[in-house]
Amino acid sequence: MSKQLEERQNSILNKLKSLEERLNNITPPSIITENQKRIGKVCEEIGLEHELVRVPSPYYTWTLEQRASYLDAFSPEYLLKSIILENTECTNTDTSIPTNSRYYCVIIQYTTKIQSHKIFKFIKNMNSNESAKKFHFTLAQSAESLTGFEYNAVCPIGTTVKIPIIISKHIMDLPRGAPVFLGGGEVDLKLVVDIHSFKEKVEASGNTVFVTDVIDTSDNNNTEDDI
Repeated sequence: MSKQLEERQNSILNKLKSLEERLNNITPPSIITENQKRIGKVCEEIGLEHELVRVPSPYYTWTLEQRASYLDAFSPEYLLKSIILENTECTNTDTSIPTNSRYYCVIIQYTTKIQSHKIFKFIKNMNSNESAKKFHFTLAQSAESLTGFEYNAVCPIGTTVKIPIIISKHIMDLPRGAPVFLGGGEVDLKLVVDIHSFKEKVEASGNTVFVTDVIDTSDNNNTEDDI
């Protein structure tokens, strides 16, 4: 083979590889993983109508408006994330007492931010006999082992440990039947559900779901209590 022909072939291969990479950036993978099967099975077991949708690799580099457009969401307010919080001063070491659990899965809109003091007030009010010093909420360092999901991929159901859920009340103001997009257990996987049906089915399955105001509404959205 002549050197010129070899160089031409290498050039073609490099172009094909570049084309494949560009296609991967705009086309989500079509694989069905074991984790995806597991989340789907959990939804079926609790009778939750759902869809699991994959997004392309550059998804998290897009603006919220671009993400909503790609997913055909009504607006960015329908894009949700689940955050695992730990009460580091909790008198309990597990999640067996929902009203005073060491861990909570808090669901908020991507357009909002948690204000930890509101979480503190909500949980403290359910434990009026406990000292305020027994409540300090922060991001759980053990979230991956508790949920079985990596960072940016937390799904509020199908977790390794059953964790009480707190849904921002602003999410429950969304109309019934309108799909919202939750983490699906993998970075590029979204769980699509009606949040009202989600709450009802999860509660019926035996897990606790609270609804309360948990977000920061200040203009600067940068208080030290924010998470």
